[in-house]
Amino acid sequence: MSALHIADTGLFVAMGQPSNSRYQAVRRFARRNDVTFVLPERVYEELTVDDPDVETPPVDAAINEGWVTVAPPLEFSEPIVSRVMDGVQRYIANADDRPADEVERADPALAALAAQQLSNGVVTEVYIYTTDTLAGEGAEAVLASEGYEDSITFVNGFRFIEDLLTDDN
Repeated sequence: MSALHIADTGLFVAMGQPSNSRYQAVRRFARRNDVTFVLPERVYEELTVDDPDVETPPVDAAINEGWVTVAPPLEFSEPIVSRVMDGVQRYIANADDRPADEVERADPALAALAAQQLSNGVVTEVYIYTTDTLAGEGAEAVLASEGYEDSITFVNGFRFIEDLLTDDN
């Protein structure tokens, strides 16, 4: 079975800088378990800034260390990718009682990347690490409606980091 581990912006914000124990715990997890976290392009864009005065962002340090990578662009010409992206956007909007066009596009991109990789047979299971509960629940619900209920797991990013820190002590 091949697995895909997708991470969101919130996970990296919660991890902090490379000197932080939370960052180090996630890095150890990735290395011990031979996991490479994959970021949709939209997530990577949220985590980086184009400012020469800013040091290397933590996400770039993780990429340089080899335990994070950025996914190729989403294939919106694949119907499932667009359906899942729209479905998660609607799920979040309905749960938050706000217009769908006000939902940031990085959250639905997590599930769209999962759908693209599952539907192409590249992977058989996907773990989505997010600190946004609605994004995680939406990904599980929408991907289940596409027939992937046994292939998708939402991992609460805050709980994941806390468990890693507890296990290390």
